[in-house]
Amino acid sequence: MTCARSTGSPTSEHPSSFSDLRHRKFFIALGLAAAFCGTCLVVGTSAQNLQTTGERQAVQEANTVLQEEIKLAARPQTYLLIDVHQGVVLVKARGVEIHRLPLLSWRAREDRLPVGLFRLTARPPVDRPKTRPGEDATEHPIDVSDMPAEYHLALEPSLLVAVVPPARNHPWLWIRGRMREWWSRAVSNGPSPWLGLTLLPESARSLAWSVTEGMPVLIGRTTLP
Repeated sequence: MTCARSTGSPTSEHPSSFSDLRHRKFFIALGLAAAFCGTCLVVGTSAQNLQTTGERQAVQEANTVLQEEIKLAARPQTYLLIDVHQGVVLVKARGVEIHRLPLLSWRAREDRLPVGLFRLTARPPVDRPKTRPGEDATEHPIDVSDMPAEYHLALEPSLLVAVVPPARNHPWLWIRGRMREWWSRAVSNGPSPWLGLTLLPESARSLAWSVTEGMPVLIGRTTLP
């Protein structure tokens, strides 16, 4: 007896199984595409929310600074305005700019800029010219060149502002300033806020010359991003 031989191809034996396989591949690819698009949508939405939150905080900060400066401008006393976003330290009176000092860089604890109105508790020390015995001290009046280029400004509410020159121009003054800053932070009680400002030596001396005890110091953004 001769057995009959099948001449059909292997794929013709189970056509429905291969069709189901193609359908499964299609739906898997569709699911991966949907998951990818969903991830992109979430990331995009999160970035947009972060941008919106940052803009809202910037507006609030600018409004706070504006309100405080309106109050200061109504008084005859001069005041400082530190705007790290614009890179300037301004000496102002009645809302009018008297002196502008370029700010090279700044740093703060965890990059969180202290914002608000402060008051200077004491002027920085002065490098007084030495007088010879018998000489009158008034013969050597103090001028801007006698002011320090590296110093600390103690403000209330509690805030330490460290002023240092650039490291490339005055490395020893820069090192001394950073060591003093580190020591002040180490001996302070708790994580007290601090702000570091880098100014050119002539700008730092001019700032030290301009400040007075009890002087208002306004820190924050003056313009919107």
